[in-house]
Amino acid sequence: MVDRREAALRHLQALGFSSYEARVYLALLHGGRLKGYEAAKRSGVPRSMVYQVLGRLVDRGAAYRVEEGEGTFYGAVSQEELLARLEAEARERFARARESLIQIAPERPAEAIWRVKGAARTLAEARALVEGAGRALTLSLWQNQLDALQEALKAARARGVDLRLVLFGERADPALGRVYYHHFVDPKVVEGRLRARLFVVVRDHEEVMVGNLTESEAWAVRTRDPALVLVAEEYVRHDVVLAEMTLAYGVEKLTALWTAREDLRQMVTGEEVHGPA
Repeated sequence: MVDRREAALRHLQALGFSSYEARVYLALLHGGRLKGYEAAKRSGVPRSMVYQVLGRLVDRGAAYRVEEGEGTFYGAVSQEELLARLEAEARERFARARESLIQIAPERPAEAIWRVKGAARTLAEARALVEGAGRALTLSLWQNQLDALQEALKAARARGVDLRLVLFGERADPALGRVYYHHFVDPKVVEGRLRARLFVVVRDHEEVMVGNLTESEAWAVRTRDPALVLVAEEYVRHDVVLAEMTLAYGVEKLTALWTAREDLRQMVTGEEVHGPA
């Protein structure tokens, strides 16, 4: 119960309530209609401050005030009503902010490179690129990345976006259409060479995001620079062709080729960068 109360206090403060406001609101929510001194006692808010706090809660629509023969009582607006009101107010604020910012914010230069860090931010940026696609998506993803983006990709294909996807993994929803599986080199070899699970998302041949998204590390860069978009799409096209060659000729022949030649082995394994394993 204590953990739930602490979580509720944190969430109320995240929604803009002060510590005192959150504590008094919860006291009213659990205690029913209370007089000011009762709210102070139940919440732990100093009695000298509680009436000011109650007034602020009434003003913001989180509590109501009732005058009766025995005095003044305060009650909490139900959590459902409060949350619905706060959500509506937040949507309205975002809509106003969007309208004003669109009018004054300059378009990012095509050559600008937008750097992001952290798993949540990296995934959000990649999903935004997928959701913003109107014509085509060119992607190279690992299994964990596809799992995180799969619903957004299915929605994109459902609205008519063409998908070209190379997957370092074993499974993809049939609703995504044809998927090219990266079997011509063991994914572990690729991960060892790159020191990352590198992903690529290209939107409408106009914007690209390249990054790493693993449980331990996440980062990415995003840009509309035409040269970098071209390089990223060529990278994926190259892997598509190799994936199809693997299906046609067998992984054994390709593996024998690159393992038998020192120059190819060094490039495939990353020895030329990291040294022998």
